[in-house]
Amino acid sequence: MFCIKLELKIRLFGINSLKDKRSVVKTLINSLRKKYNVCALEGNYNDSKNYLGIFVSSLSQSRDYLLNLIEQIENDIELNYGLEIEKEDYLIF
Repeated sequence: MFCIKLELKIRLFGINSLKDKRSVVKTLINSLRKKYNVCALEGNYNDSKNYLGIFVSSLSQSRDYLLNLIEQIENDIELNYGLEIEKEDYLIF
């Protein structure tokens, strides 16, 4: 059994308040949980209007599945939400 821990630093555009950011965060996290059946939560940059930190984790029997899952999640965030992923850090164990 393999486990993945994915940390994403996402740049936000057009956010004027932390309330606006909260709306984006809730929508994004709920979508990731529902679509990919992963554990997702907001992490770093809680007081920043320009950046968002998200942690994602999942389990699988296949390492290749988890690597493909990372790519799908990143593409989904960039294409469907119009956000820019500045940094990605993952660990599979």
